[in-house]
Amino acid sequence: MMYRDAYSQRKTVGFVCAAVLVGLLLPEPGLGSIAEDLRFETSNFMRETAYRNPDRVAANPAPSGAFSPVNIRWDQTHQGPWYIEEQRYGGDAVCAGVAAGNTAAIDRGLKILRWGFEHQAPDGSSNCPDAFHSTSFFVEAAAHACLVLSGSQYASQYATDVNWMRPRILKAAQWMTQPSVEAIGRRHNAPYTHRRYLVAAALGEAGVLCENQPLIEKSKGYIREGISLQDPSGFNPEKGGYDSSYHAVGLFYAGRYYDLAADEEIKKQLLRILTKGYAWLQSRVQSDGTIDSTGNTRIGQGQELSRNGTAKKIDYGMIYRGFYRWSLISGDSMYAQLAERVVAGEAIYKR
Repeated sequence: MMYRDAYSQRKTVGFVCAAVLVGLLLPEPGLGSIAEDLRFETSNFMRETAYRNPDRVAANPAPSGAFSPVNIRWDQTHQGPWYIEEQRYGGDAVCAGVAAGNTAAIDRGLKILRWGFEHQAPDGSSNCPDAFHSTSFFVEAAAHACLVLSGSQYASQYATDVNWMRPRILKAAQWMTQPSVEAIGRRHNAPYTHRRYLVAAALGEAGVLCENQPLIEKSKGYIREGISLQDPSGFNPEKGGYDSSYHAVGLFYAGRYYDLAADEEIKKQLLRILTKGYAWLQSRVQSDGTIDSTGNTRIGQGQELSRNGTAKKIDYGMIYRGFYRWSLISGDSMYAQLAERVVAGEAIYKR
């Protein structure tokens, strides 16, 4: 089915209002806008796919707000590892709630994010394993959720929550940029191209939210590094080869950065790698919408485990979201149709 997207017209009253609301958040002319991201997040496509049941997005956190089996277990016993990144799914609930007009989902998402900040150290860090990478996921999700809320019809209703999170997001992002911390993060991230785009999105979105130009400038370095790593055939390397799932994750964060934080120079560079990257990813989509994992270095044959100890699976959600956002950026409706095919493929994959 095709999604007749009423939000695809940029001059609707809702997006004009959103642009006005968020204009003060942009510290530099030419940066992306929250209205562009909202065009994607509140599209009919997202409301009928990822957000079709907002009550099930990031459902069943602990009463404290801890989310995922590993964090809920730690919250109960304070034994074993926990990961701040697991709280990032609260951001999805916030976006689902905004798209669907469901404040219960927004409240649930904010509670999950708040738990993460309640366990933040004074220097902005989180005392968990793989802290730089884990924090980058969480900072990106929290900053994005705050930007979406600030540009939505709920801006006034949740202004207090956004104002509470903003300095904590800034502190976490600035911790990531401390030379000693960043050096460890870069070393651990070296084999994974997608992490360059994740870190860029975390720092760039935090910079936009907090009106912090140094964070935005730092984010540009990660974008350029990610761009430099793209293989001539179009894939973004992961552990010395290609991985159709993590390739899609990197492109997704690159696309979000394009909409929210990129200046005109970076947009031109991103357009080139997104064009090649999505063409390569298209080649991995089979006729039934399932994703070909043959030759993947990380996911598809049980190679890696998640934080919760289960085998990682192809991230269909990132793939179809990425294709749809790229259809909006590029203006090529073929990618919207491809996104629909991947939605159908996900159902087959989960059987």
